[in-house]
Amino acid sequence: MSVQLVSTFIMFLAGIMVGTVIDCIRHMTSSLPKKSIFNKLSPFIEIGFWAILGTITFYFLFLIKGGEWRAIDPIAQIAGIIAYDLFFQPIMRFIGRVFVNIVIRPFLFVGHLVFLIIRKVIHIVVGIVKFLGRPFSKIYKTSKKRFNSAR
Repeated sequence: MSVQLVSTFIMFLAGIMVGTVIDCIRHMTSSLPKKSIFNKLSPFIEIGFWAILGTITFYFLFLIKGGEWRAIDPIAQIAGIIAYDLFFQPIMRFIGRVFVNIVIRPFLFVGHLVFLIIRKVIHIVVGIVKFLGRPFSKIYKTSKKRFNSAR
């Protein structure tokens, strides 16, 4: 295989990856509340990610071809982005939904459950301390009244 074919193929795959990342960022920022700061800054976030992904992509190109750049390289990347949009987007979104439902939601459920248990335990401990401290509180209040009235 020639180096040119390999670099073209890698740029095509990089285009698919860039399309995936940008689609994920767009999907995440659009799912946030309208008043969220991330939603308001979404154009800048996307531009920043485009710059980072472009730098990473051309770093791969630099590693493969020693920094040689040809006109076919950005064309292959654009073709990869278009291929993602046309063919891979429904598959990747399905995989994303499956990942969220199988991994993230159970993790959030367990985290929420642990939070509720800790909160309940703290509430019980505070109740026990209040119950055990009630006689001392009454003694303190009566001694305080007697001390203040003795003056």
